[in-house]
Amino acid sequence: MPARRAPGAESRLVRVEVDLTRCAGYGNCVDAAPEVFRMSDAAEVAEVTRPEPGPELADAVREAARVCPAHAVFLHKGRSPGPDTDAGEPAG
Repeated sequence: MPARRAPGAESRLVRVEVDLTRCAGYGNCVDAAPEVFRMSDAAEVAEVTRPEPGPELADAVREAARVCPAHAVFLHKGRSPGPDTDAGEPAG
């Protein structure tokens, strides 16, 4: 029997954000998840190219947050802030 998804499970996808006031341009996130991050051409900071990368990149995104020495990579559950959201807490 297939596993049932909780109502609204699709809205619990991870959303990725880089806090540009913290980012110091190390590029570790780009190394860990190049499908999701890139270095900006205009400044020495990381940019998110796929804000909702999907479950296939979840491990790479978590690793990107973990290896950020500036703790600038944030992972949020859901598409908008709410009671389940990890907003305000760095992931790594």
